[in-house]
Amino acid sequence: MLMIRKTAVAAGAAAALLMGAGVAHAEGGFDTRIGGWLTGKESRKWDDKNRDANATTVKFGGCSVDGASRFISATIQLKRVRAALPDPVEGRHDNRCNTSNFGRQGDAEYYFNLSKINGTDTGLRLSVDPVNVRY
Repeated sequence: MLMIRKTAVAAGAAAALLMGAGVAHAEGGFDTRIGGWLTGKESRKWDDKNRDANATTVKFGGCSVDGASRFISATIQLKRVRAALPDPVEGRHDNRCNTSNFGRQGDAEYYFNLSKINGTDTGLRLSVDPVNVRY
């Protein structure tokens, strides 16, 4: 009877480990904030190894604009780093203090830049806290 119980406990532990192995976890991400950005400003860069099927997302919370009566949107562009060549835009999104989903990206280094605030590219400063980037 004792041997059957030990076998059952071992089998249960093995099953729990196998079930946990199938759980998907995001490859990476970071949390930051934006303080008084003008258009053209870039985020820090990150390296997506494409080891999972997760989308690249940029989530804004607590958005405000200096020089305007209210925040409407921030146009951000996901860019892929290329040595000695211009960095191509992999996606563009009008973020309205929500989540910008750029889909699954390939194995490369990325960043986002701010191209417009409230539909214009001059004269306004954007602040966002927090900013959550996942890839």
